[in-house]
Amino acid sequence: MADEMENEFMKRGYLLPKGCKDLSDAWMKPPALAVRLPQPDISIPLPPVIGEMVVPAQMTVAKLAEALREKPYRIIADLMQVGVFAMVSQQLAFEQISVVLRKFGYIAQKQD
Repeated sequence: MADEMENEFMKRGYLLPKGCKDLSDAWMKPPALAVRLPQPDISIPLPPVIGEMVVPAQMTVAKLAEALREKPYRIIADLMQVGVFAMVSQQLAFEQISVVLRKFGYIAQKQD
């Protein structure tokens, strides 16, 4: 009976972390160090400047997309490339707006 039990653990051993003989050992084992993901690459070549755009200090993704005559999902994708996760109705800070505008060839100026 003991041989059957040991054999069973050996068959399933590839599913468990090293040094664990069953799930309770795996549960009690401290987690491994988290893997660090690389930072987003923001050194994407930018298009030449084609103009300036006056924008308020805060603006939603939808309003920014409307001002650029783009679809909101394009603006969201550009924000994701620089590490900002936003929804269509979310307010963006001026710094975030200026990064997106620069990707489309505009320089942002804050509205008074």
